Amino acid sequence: MTDGEQRRYERALALHRGGQLGDAAALYREVLASDSTHFGALHLLGVIEAQRGRYNEAVVLIEQAIRVDPDVAAAHANLGNAECALGFFEKALVSYQRALALQPGHRWALMGQGKASWSLGRLTDALASYEAALDIDPDCSESLMARGDILLKLGRLAQGVVSLRRAMACGADPEPIRFVLASVGEEAAPRMAPPVYVKNLFDGYADRFDQELVEDLQYRTPELLAQLVLRQSPPSPLDVLDLGCGTGLCGPLLRPVARRLTGVDLSANMLEKARGRGVYSDLECIELTDYLATRHAEFDLVIAADVLVYLGHLEQVFVGVQRALRPGGRFAFSVEAAERQDCELAATRRYRHSRPYLDRLAADYGFQVDAIERNILRRNAGSDVNGHVVLLRLAVGR
Repeated sequence: MTDGEQRRYERALALHRGGQLGDAAALYREVLASDSTHFGALHLLGVIEAQRGRYNEAVVLIEQAIRVDPDVAAAHANLGNAECALGFFEKALVSYQRALALQPGHRWALMGQGKASWSLGRLTDALASYEAALDIDPDCSESLMARGDILLKLGRLAQGVVSLRRAMACGADPEPIRFVLASVGEEAAPRMAPPVYVKNLFDGYADRFDQELVEDLQYRTPELLAQLVLRQSPPSPLDVLDLGCGTGLCGPLLRPVARRLTGVDLSANMLEKARGRGVYSDLECIELTDYLATRHAEFDLVIAADVLVYLGHLEQVFVGVQRALRPGGRFAFSVEAAERQDCELAATRRYRHSRPYLDRLAADYGFQVDAIERNILRRNAGSDVNGHVVLLRLAVGR
């Protein structure tokens, strides 16, 4: 490498460390234009692509770097991270194991191994990996959070609670942890799931969402809601708002009756999947009640499939939907069914709502009940998840 190329590489490193990913990537590419086998430029350009969410490109680049030098533990660990993000958990485990063979105390490889094992349902293996990472850094809030969550899933409640509370003491964001603790009765349930919790959950789930939800969990809610809406013979074309649109499973079902189809979601990664369907007129990355607060009589139909399970008290949603709908407009949504209280936070970390609560909300906010039907929405842990699919109509005089 010439002196000029070395300076260019060092400048790229400095920009990368400073978070200037675009400028750093451009310089790494300049280095590779001169030397296509430069390990550092290949590896770190792959890291940047992963940081940008371009995991397929990251895998290609980091694999090229490993072919140049297979003895760098960090490269195998970063390859595992990209594979894990793509849902290739078995491949990721192999990459993490290679990293650990080269550097047994590689904490990030141990944490990655824990995440991949967890995603494959191997909770005991995942717990062992995170505990090994905590042997290296006992104050790592990320490992403490993961350890606590796994312990809860293994039924070791007291130990899980201790680990989660220690994660907060070590600097983890307390809001999502308190939400998890509330789901097992160790904190008061908040009015809604923290937006950061929901965003992180679905950002990490986007690449495998459709397959796992539709095929593995037999998710039926979009079809049930679309059938309910279309059965009422709506006038068309409609201006439709899909709240919490996710990967856009409702979009193709509603596009035939939509003049304009707008999707809103907190997860940018889920919205990218929705954009790929090519059926939405507009897609916005924003929390749904914040979006509704800015809309006034713009829509004929608002739909929320499997979204209100992350919002406990629904009054703010109803206020926003009432404002966003035109007179006579309709609100179609699903909720999981509560049996004892108006609103319950379950151990699944999803809220359930009762039929009497829905009836009161409709009456309080000027909606006529067109239909509330009890149905099986999906499967979870081998059991049916019962819920309500609801169609309300906003009174013309509102």
